[in-house]
Amino acid sequence: MPQISDDGYWQLIDGAWVPTEMQNVAVASGMEAYSPMDALAVNDTTPTGMGLLQKVANPVDLQHKEVEQKSAFQNKPVLIGVGAIVVIVALILLVSALAPGTSSLLDEMRDSDGDGITDEDEILLGTDPELRDTDNDGLDDDVDDCPDGETNWESTIISDFDGDGCLDFTEDDDDDNDGVTDGIDQCDTSELGWISSQSDDNDADGCHDDGDADDDNDGWSDTKEAQCGTNHLSSLSQPADYDGDMICNIVDTDDDNDGVNDENDVFPYDSTEWLDYDEDGIGDNYDLDDDNDAVLDIYDLNPTRDAAMYLNLTTFTTHTKMDYFDDYAEVYFCIYVNGLDHGCIPDQNSYLSLQTGTNYWINTSIYIDLNESVREHNIQISVWDSDAWDDDPIDISSDPDWDTEVIIFDSVTSLSPLSIIADGTQDSTGWDGELLYSLAPFDSRGIAINQYSWDFEGDWYYLDWMLDYTTYAQSKALPHAIDWSGVDTLPDAIDQYAAFAVTDQQYILDLANELRDMAVQEGYTSELQIASFIHAFVGDIQYQLDSIEHGSQEYPKYPIEMLWEQNGDCEDAALLYISLTESIGFDSALMLGSVKSSSDEDWGGHAWAVIYIPDHSGDGWYGDAPKSEIPFYFVEATAHYDGNSEIGVNPWYDITDYGFYDVE
Repeated sequence: MPQISDDGYWQLIDGAWVPTEMQNVAVASGMEAYSPMDALAVNDTTPTGMGLLQKVANPVDLQHKEVEQKSAFQNKPVLIGVGAIVVIVALILLVSALAPGTSSLLDEMRDSDGDGITDEDEILLGTDPELRDTDNDGLDDDVDDCPDGETNWESTIISDFDGDGCLDFTEDDDDDNDGVTDGIDQCDTSELGWISSQSDDNDADGCHDDGDADDDNDGWSDTKEAQCGTNHLSSLSQPADYDGDMICNIVDTDDDNDGVNDENDVFPYDSTEWLDYDEDGIGDNYDLDDDNDAVLDIYDLNPTRDAAMYLNLTTFTTHTKMDYFDDYAEVYFCIYVNGLDHGCIPDQNSYLSLQTGTNYWINTSIYIDLNESVREHNIQISVWDSDAWDDDPIDISSDPDWDTEVIIFDSVTSLSPLSIIADGTQDSTGWDGELLYSLAPFDSRGIAINQYSWDFEGDWYYLDWMLDYTTYAQSKALPHAIDWSGVDTLPDAIDQYAAFAVTDQQYILDLANELRDMAVQEGYTSELQIASFIHAFVGDIQYQLDSIEHGSQEYPKYPIEMLWEQNGDCEDAALLYISLTESIGFDSALMLGSVKSSSDEDWGGHAWAVIYIPDHSGDGWYGDAPKSEIPFYFVEATAHYDGNSEIGVNPWYDITDYGFYDVE
């Protein structure tokens, strides 16, 4: 076996060093050939190498052979060079001819397609080592993130937004390469060259905050959140938006989107309601009684107002002499509404003494609460001359067939005041009078100030007083009927009447204190004087029978009804007086019985008040136990005649079948 040099490139054959196959391959790959002496000089300096030299020849022989060998080697340079070249070319052709994958050693070193990726790596990647652009998308494999992906397409900004060689539609799950996958990326083709982070993409939606219209991705743009005062970087901070129209409440002019601007909408957060005429907190669309006048809308011809009017009697002249014995007529006026008696002016059993041919100032107003279920109201005014036997009518109608003034009033369309002259001289039938009056329609709900006047001890007093319509309407809506079942005499129902007295409501307490203060300021400081002052106030409120609005049915009023409407009958006045005096510490009671004004009159039912005044004397009754020792004095609250009406004075001819009820 030939001796091989330590580097494996030379072998000793027949005493001469010749190249090994390894050297031939290396030379073919471009390595420069060198002499065996170079190999020995480098590798055989070890003792083993020296031993090899000693075994081969003595120093003399070696030197000789070396000279000879060197000479022989130098004599064949051309032959060796040509051979080497031939071998190299052959090897190159051989290597080139080998397909990638044939030799792993070659694959490691070779890049067949020159795309910068070795054949071995391309084989591992699954790309074609012999094609620079395996998938033919216009990007070489070394810059293509999907080198073996979809074929026969071209990478453009349309098909491959980030230019990574992956087809956006099927291969690339992050088209703009910002670290946010397209499934949740709200800007999947946004700017390139950045990675989504908390600092520049607050909501991690793939949109750079500088260009993101909604940084917290809560559905509200940053601009709107700035307008609404919420935090545009927190999805937990969102504007209030009642109607969900993406206009926050503080900006939205119609928060409930019902077509009515908030400034005109009583219910800005209820799309089904926008008005509340009676201000009871129930919208008119749902409210069964929009004006709260105790008449349901389905029956109410004026559903947004409580129709009422003042009938004002202004002046009157008697043109015809009514009595044979003098030039004076004893005149009183009676009012009828829709066929029902509405009372007479002045109060019952009184009149005005007017000289014939003289125009007198009457200056009296009568409150009329119009029936809401009736549109056209028949209003009649009759004028009478009081006589000892039969009272005579005074003609104030221009119609020869009538003495009474008749007017039809439309409560729906007639909303403005009417001034009218009723002149009986126009029909030439005699017994004539002339009345100037007016009708002043209004919404009773709109009464803000009620005006009262009364006379006491020779002076007139006036009071402007505010009442609450809601309290009035609520009281009016309560049941008022008297249950007559089991009642044999009027006193049997006295507890039902007494239930209408109100002693603890604020409006009564406020008014009673005001009247007491007025009396004290005028120097009327005793209990009798204060009680009498209040008596004058109540007694001068217009008398009106119940039959006007309620037919023959008895209709006791709560105190606020009499105060609001400024009229009432005997039980209404008695209950108002009792309520006022009881609320400021007096002890008052209600009495019912039968009365007559003369021996010739029939008995009639009546109600009056009684009051305890210490150290007083007069007509009255002792109370029931436990007040059987306390005297209660008569108060005729129905009317007050200054100088004649006093506490403890009974104006009736006779009284019988009476009952007493202590109101607390």
